[in-house]
Amino acid sequence: MIHGATFVMIKCQTRVARLHEIPSRESNAMSDQSLLDSNGMALPIPADLLSPVPDEVERGLAAFRADDAPQARALLTTIAGVGRTAVSGHAAMALAGIELGENGLDGSCRTWLEQVAAGEDPWLGPLAAVILAPVFQSYVSADSDRVLLRSLAAQLTGDLDTARNGFEQAVNLYQDTEIGDLANLLLGSLLLHSGDPAAALEPLRHARQWCDLLFAGYAGYLEGHILIGQDEKDQAGQVLQDAHSKSHPARAGSEGLHPWVALRFGELLAGEAFSLDLVDDQMESSGVDEGTVVREPFESGLYFQQVSRPALVDVGFHLFPAEFGPVHAGLERLKTWSDERYERGRRLILALYTHVEDSRDEQRSQGLAELRQKLDLPRPR
Repeated sequence: MIHGATFVMIKCQTRVARLHEIPSRESNAMSDQSLLDSNGMALPIPADLLSPVPDEVERGLAAFRADDAPQARALLTTIAGVGRTAVSGHAAMALAGIELGENGLDGSCRTWLEQVAAGEDPWLGPLAAVILAPVFQSYVSADSDRVLLRSLAAQLTGDLDTARNGFEQAVNLYQDTEIGDLANLLLGSLLLHSGDPAAALEPLRHARQWCDLLFAGYAGYLEGHILIGQDEKDQAGQVLQDAHSKSHPARAGSEGLHPWVALRFGELLAGEAFSLDLVDDQMESSGVDEGTVVREPFESGLYFQQVSRPALVDVGFHLFPAEFGPVHAGLERLKTWSDERYERGRRLILALYTHVEDSRDEQRSQGLAELRQKLDLPRPR
C-alpha cells in the first residue's frame, strides 16, 4: 500500500509517464494486457454501459402494450422467476411497471421492486431503491393528477414517449415546487436511461440543487455517470462525493440507494486515485493514505444492505483486508448475473490492486497472485 508523500511523488511521475507514453516492460502472455495502459498501470474503470431490455422481456411488454395484460404477466413472471440474472431483473422491473400503472405502489409492485433493488443492475437497481423509499411515496401522493406515477409506469413498461411527455408536463405543472423538482429528476433519469445524456444534464442538475437529500443523491449518481463518460473525472468526483454524503441513510432516511452511490464513487476512486484532486485533499486534511480514501465508499456501502446489495461493493471492500472468500463469492454472484457485470468485477480488482498490494505480507501476496491467475489478469505496476 502506498502512503503520504510517496503517493504524491508517484502521482506526479505517473502523469509525466503517461504524457510521454513510456512503453510497459511488463508482459504476461496469459493475461489481457489491454486492461493496462502503456505504463503497465490499470486503465480506469469505464462508465457503466446502459442496460437494454432483453428481447424476451420486450416480447412480454409488447403483449402488455397490445392490451393483453394476462399474457404479459404470465410471460414476465416466468422470466422473473428463473434466477438472479440480468434478464430476470428486467422482467421484474417490467412487472413492477405493470402493477404500478394498475394498482399503485403497494402490494406486488413493491415485491418486484425489491427484487430489482437487490440485483446487480446499476440502472434499474438504484431507480427501484428510490421508488421504494418512503419519501418517494409521500411526494407522489401529493400529485393529485398522478402524472408522475402514470409517467413512471409508462417508462417501466417501455412507452418512453408517453413517459417523457408526462414528466415534462409535471415539470411545467408543478414548477418551483418539490413535486416539480422530483419531476425534473425523473425526466433526467428517463433521458439518461434512453441514451440521451446531453439532454439529461439540465434536469439532473436542477434536481441535485433543489431536491430532497435522497433525490439529490440519485441525481448526483446519474450526473456522475455522465461526467465520467465525458472524461470530466475531477468534476465527477466532486458530484459523486456530494451524492455519497447526501444519500447516507442517516441523512436521506432510506438506505436502498446508498450502496449504489458508494459503488459508483468507489469505482471512480479506484481507477483514478492518482489523478483526482479530491484524493489529495482528503489525504492532506485527514492525514490518511490513499488506500483509506479509496476504501471508504466500499465500507460505507457494505453497512447498508437490507434493500440493495451490489456484489461489487463486497468485492471492493473485502479485497482490502485480503478476505478472498467473500471476494470470490461476490464474483460468482456477478458471473451468474451477466458477463458484463463479471467483467466489471475483474476491472475493479485490477484497479484496486495497487491500493491493496503489500509485498511484506506473504499471505496477501499469495492470495492476490492466485486471484489474478484465476481471473486471467495481468499484474499492474
